[in-house]
Amino acid sequence: MPVSVEISGLLERRLRRLVDLGLYSSVSEAVRDAVRALFERLDLRALALELYTVREASLGYVVEFSGETFEGIIDYMLSRGVPPVIGALNPVDIGVLGGPVLLDPLAVHVIYKSYLADMALKLNDSGLKFYAPHVAAPQVQVLEAIRARRGLNSRFFIEYVEVNVGEEESYGRILVTPLERALVDYARSEGLTLLSDDVRVRSYALRYGVKTLSSLSIAETYITMFGKPPNIEDALMSLKAIPLIIPREVEERWLGITR
Repeated sequence: MPVSVEISGLLERRLRRLVDLGLYSSVSEAVRDAVRALFERLDLRALALELYTVREASLGYVVEFSGETFEGIIDYMLSRGVPPVIGALNPVDIGVLGGPVLLDPLAVHVIYKSYLADMALKLNDSGLKFYAPHVAAPQVQVLEAIRARRGLNSRFFIEYVEVNVGEEESYGRILVTPLERALVDYARSEGLTLLSDDVRVRSYALRYGVKTLSSLSIAETYITMFGKPPNIEDALMSLKAIPLIIPREVEERWLGITR
């Protein structure tokens, strides 16, 4: 949504002089340049951390605000002693996937940064459909390229859907991005399970009656269908390195299951 700014008096005259001198093509361009300079001066990561800790913003929200990647903002948060609340707080956040699922950007990040991608490939071969918003395609392409360079099994298994992303609004106490809100709306209208590792996004989705689970459900579904994978210890380590919260009882059950 465009923002209107009323400028008058001496400030307006000075801006018009800048245009007269040819430094800017219009007053609007001069104002945009001033706003860019403002954001360059601010410590956006520190402000994003405040949004996360004080305003209960989703991790996606602070990534969007700060201009960082998920990995970059998580590293910054850890350096400030504030681990992100992502993963599953209790076993009910993890379930067996019985139908198509919709991935939010954080779930995409978690899957490709862990051994969940290998499990998702096999589940996809067995008929489980994974969907993501079309705007996530560049993110997936970069993550696929990283896997290929590391010599890992790399094959696109995500199908894309168009979601109606509206303007940013206030959605109550929890701050979510317009895309996260659109994914909740799409999952509700299409009867899909939303996979998100952001506890706050899941809380927001549940308010609207949307079934939502952690992407750890991919491992739960894989183990239910095929038994414990031989690299389950490595898989758990890759998830904890993100770092994802995994309930102790779930971890112990996964490690103790025999093939």
